[in-house]
Amino acid sequence: MSMHPEAMEKAGAVAGKTLMYGGAAGSVASGLTLSEIGVIVGMLLGVLGLLLGQYWAWRKDRREQRESEARLRHKFGTGWDEV
Repeated sequence: MSMHPEAMEKAGAVAGKTLMYGGAAGSVASGLTLSEIGVIVGMLLGVLGLLLGQYWAWRKDRREQRESEARLRHKFGTGWDEV
């Protein structure tokens, strides 16, 4: 089973990029102390927590908006929002 030359070239390029990025990440990680890694992980978790909190607040707001509109439609009918 032989591969096409284009496929072999693409596979080589992908493997080269993967090894290059892996080597770069390894060299950066090996230069960091445990305290620095802890600070970076803490910062990433803080940003992730902020983003997830904003997402859940947005979903809650949408849910409460739909509930409010349903209550108003039930209480006043379908034309309650027309001025």
